[in-house]
Amino acid sequence: MNSTAPLTGYDVALRRARKKAKEIRDFYMNLVAYCVIIPVLWIVNAFSPGPWWAQWATLGWGLGVTIHGLTVFADGTFFGTAWEEKKIAELMANEKLKVVSSEKQLVQAQMRMLQAQIEPHFLFNTLANIQSLIAKSPERANLMMDNFIAYLRQSLTASRSQEGTVQQEIELVRHYLELIKIRMAERLIFLIEIEPALSNHSLPPMLLQPIIENAIKHGLEPKEEGGLVSLRGERVGSGDQVRFTIADNGLGFGANADSAGTGVGLANLRERLKLLYDGAATLEITDANPGTRVVVTIPNVSA
Repeated sequence: MNSTAPLTGYDVALRRARKKAKEIRDFYMNLVAYCVIIPVLWIVNAFSPGPWWAQWATLGWGLGVTIHGLTVFADGTFFGTAWEEKKIAELMANEKLKVVSSEKQLVQAQMRMLQAQIEPHFLFNTLANIQSLIAKSPERANLMMDNFIAYLRQSLTASRSQEGTVQQEIELVRHYLELIKIRMAERLIFLIEIEPALSNHSLPPMLLQPIIENAIKHGLEPKEEGGLVSLRGERVGSGDQVRFTIADNGLGFGANADSAGTGVGLANLRERLKLLYDGAATLEITDANPGTRVVVTIPNVSA
């Protein structure tokens, strides 16, 4: 009775791999011997009398090494089909790693955005303002509550969406500005001008609102007389880009915006734009004297 266990697929593959490794090792040994011995034969031939004969050994052995190599690598292990498939697999793995890394960075940026989209002090200040208005101005309190609820609803929708539209972002911005308008009264003037054709244009959630929030907090609120903040959206060039311009005539926030802790921050916004549009979007910040001007330019994906 044969007690030998049947070979598994792994055992067969292991035997083949060992056989292949031995064939490759033998070839390399043959090649090394050729590279060492042939030069010695030429030296001996050079210092010995008689005709030249080293070339025949060089050609004969070289032909043998070539045939040996072709035999060993005939299955495409080296610069053949198998090698090509292996390189394709390696390149695809590298590309997949890049995609995974980019997606991870994007998720991290989105998480930071969502974690900071409703700043605690803004939430508490709004509720405190509503409470203070209930007794002396119920109508304004109701108006503020309505806008606050609408703002929270839009924020919740944004937090659950990977994609949004310009119209949705404008509604969020408008509700936010209406809330601030009740608090700042005549000190705040805002203007929103968006090309009607851009209403359904794709736009990542919470992309513009943090810039508006920074303009209010660092530009207009600290200014005694307040001022104007404007948002304009338009297609530029041949229509293959969309530009959003947020400008205010306040004190300016400039470099302080990133450290202020409001919205996603300009550094996070740049990161989001880079990941979302693969470097095709830009963010420009300039002093408007007075105030600040922020320009976001993104590709027109519907162009």
